[in-house]
Formats: sequence, structure tokens, C-alpha cells
Amino acid sequence: MIVIMEFNYKAKDMQGNEHIGSVQSPDVRSAASTIRKEGLIVISLSPRKSSINRSLDRFINRVGFSEIVILTRQLATMVSSGLVLSEAVDILEDQQTNKTLKTALYDISQNIKGGLTLAQALSKYPDIFPNLYVNLVKAGEVSGKLDSILLQLADGLEKQREFQAKIKGAMIYPVVVLSMMMVVLIIMMVFVIPKLLTLYQQSTIELPLPTKILIFTSNLFMGYWWLGLIILIGGYVGIHRWKQTPEGNLFLGKLFLKIPIVGKVITTVTLTNFNRTFGLLTSAGIPLLDSIGIVSNLADNPVFKNALKESYSGVEKGLPFSSLLTANIFPKIISQMVKVGEETGKVDEIFFKLADYFESESDHLVKNLTVAIEPIVLILLGVGVAFLVISIILPIYKLTTSF
Repeated sequence: MIVIMEFNYKAKDMQGNEHIGSVQSPDVRSAASTIRKEGLIVISLSPRKSSINRSLDRFINRVGFSEIVILTRQLATMVSSGLVLSEAVDILEDQQTNKTLKTALYDISQNIKGGLTLAQALSKYPDIFPNLYVNLVKAGEVSGKLDSILLQLADGLEKQREFQAKIKGAMIYPVVVLSMMMVVLIIMMVFVIPKLLTLYQQSTIELPLPTKILIFTSNLFMGYWWLGLIILIGGYVGIHRWKQTPEGNLFLGKLFLKIPIVGKVITTVTLTNFNRTFGLLTSAGIPLLDSIGIVSNLADNPVFKNALKESYSGVEKGLPFSSLLTANIFPKIISQMVKVGEETGKVDEIFFKLADYFESESDHLVKNLTVAIEPIVLILLGVGVAFLVISIILPIYKLTTSF
């Protein structure tokens, strides 16, 4: 059975007049063919869906970072081999299994054939291709070095992916252990403790303090679990909304940076991405002022974002960038190295070297963090198990000795 879908389209006729409408067809290619038969040039074509279906489709077929890395590497290889850009995009579209990315690439290909540049076509999909990606492609097209820029971008994205994988891999062990501890605790509170409570209530012995604490906690958990859930959800929603305000976002950003070890990890990870992004932008020939604006928009932590926005104003007034990288936010090595880059005209190389340095620092810090977390987790696990054993065994021991 063939399923007929409805597609929204934007097209132009031979006189350059724009046409917007919809067409019913079993797939994208058939829809495009139908529109062309009417003498129109397709600019964009996408399936029409309800808002619920669109949200569900975005969740199921969301485009992952790894897919963008692979796509960029393949596109860079084909363009550097001399393949026509639209044909390269068509090849990528044919081999895609992700529906969202496949539809986007088809639309991008049609836009390129319709006269748009690659950067203009990519900019229509900010959820897939961020501002940094689009600006680098634009710089490559303007300078006539799209192939080399794409190769540099692919290398940079691959390094970023490897770096993110290291961070995530290092945090797997503590997250898994803590999650299992929570599961065991819930099982004990819901299934084990209530049954033991029935046994203890039938006896006349005085329960020890650890057992009383455990029973009180179990009763609180069983009787008021809904209240705890409301508090958790309410707290999350409240903090999330507060984070949307400039004051709340800045406060939480500063708070995270002050957490022992964790704050240092966040700082080094941010500086790694900061320097690598600057390296990519400056090596592509993008002006420093534009690069600062792009990086400030990409920065996650508001402390660094605000610092970069202040430096943007300073560079706009003619001050050297190195003098604006304040030591209380950025390590002194950054301002010193950037100053050397400004004097020698090799700022891009300096940024890449700084990215490698901070990546190495981040790697060591994450390893130290996991080494520090492991004994803490084991101690907490041991104390928790000991408390449970004492709370359960002591009353049983009293019961047996009372006979």
C-alpha cells in the first residue's frame, strides 16, 4: 500500500516569481518531479506534518554530532577531489538513513541548483548546522578555498568528538554506580523494610536507633513519595526558569566554576573548545572581531560569554585582543600566547596549540576526578550497606537473645 504524503514547497518560475504551495505525492522525489512538470524550479520542499508529529520526528530522527562529523569529512573529500558541489550533496543525500538529515540535504541540493551558495543553503537549518559551521563554509566559498576549509572543519570536529567521548567515557563509572545505589535504596525502602517492620511490630523489644531511623525513612518514603516528587519537579522547573534570566544564569555559571575539581574541569573543557573554535575561524580568514562574536554566542558558561562580549567592545575600539583576556577569568598563558601570535602573525597556530594544551589538561583533570570519585563512591556504598545491615541485624539479634 502506497502512503500519500503532503509536501509544502517554495519554487520560482522562469520569470523569477516565487510560488508557495503544497503537493501530494508518495515521496520527496515524486513531489519534486510533479512541481518541475509545472515549469517551476524547486527552492525548498518538506513534508507537511502536525506539530506533534514534527516534535516526535525531531526527537526520533534528531541529527547527532557524529553524523555531522562524518558528513563533513565525506563532503570535504568529494569537493577536494573536484566533484561538483551539488552532485556531492546529492551523493550524501542518497546514502543517508536519518530522515531529518536526508530531507535537509535534498533541500540544500535544490537550493544550490537554484543559485544559492552552500553557506546560504546550510543557514536554513540552524538546528543541524550551527552558526560556526555556516560561517566557516562561507569563508571558504569567499576565499575560493572551500575544500581546504572543509578539511580543516572536519579535522576540528573529529577532535572535538574524540574529546567529548573522553569526557563522557570517564564519567560512566561514577554515574552507573550512583544510579545502582539509588535503585537498591528504593527497592529496600519499598519492598524490604516494610516486611521487616511487620515482624518487628509483633515483638515487644526496644528497637535500636539505626532501625528506628530506617523505619522512619521508609515510612516517609512510602507515605509521602508524591510530595518528594512534587518538590523535585518543582525545584527543577524553578531552577530552569531562573536559569533563563540573566541574573540566574550568571549566578549558576559562577557557582559551577567554584565547585572543587568539577569547576576546573568545566574551565579547561570550555577553554579547549574556545581555542579550537578560534583556531578554525582565524585560519579560515574570518576577521578577529567576527570570530569573537561567533565564539561568544557559542560559549555555554555566561562568565566566559560576558568576558568575550566585553573583549568584543575593546577590539572594536582598537585594543589588542591579548590585553582584553583578563587573568581572573582566562589563564595568563592565553593572553601571553595570543600576544605572541599577534606579534608574529600566527594567531591561528597559537590557538590550535592552546587547544591541544588545554585538551591535555582536561584529560588529566577528568582522570584525576574519576580517581577521586571512585574511593568516595566506595566509601558511601560501604557506609550505606553497613547501616542497612546494622539496622536489620540488630533487632533480629535482640529477638533471638530474648527467647
